[in-house]
Amino acid sequence: MALEAQEGGDWTADLLDRLDHVIEVVRSNTTDRLVKVARILVFGLIAAVAGTVAAILLIIGAIRLLDVLLPREVWLPDVLLGAIFLAAGLFLWSKRTARPAVNQ
Repeated sequence: MALEAQEGGDWTADLLDRLDHVIEVVRSNTTDRLVKVARILVFGLIAAVAGTVAAILLIIGAIRLLDVLLPREVWLPDVLLGAIFLAAGLFLWSKRTARPAVNQ
């Protein structure tokens, strides 16, 4: 009887070890990946908001600096920065690539 109990104990321990392994694999394939995706989304959103705020503050600072350096009214820095942004936009527009045609 003692031999059968010991073999039964090994069988249950082996089964529980396999079950733990399966649960670990399923968890690593689902929950861990979802946590990584959620972290990427959250940190990306924080970086996008911080970058937008920094860009706006940089533009405001550039307008105020040009307003001090150029002794005219505030429209001159606005026109100057507008021309710079227009030139940058036109440059980026010229570098775009055409989408491949989809045959249906």
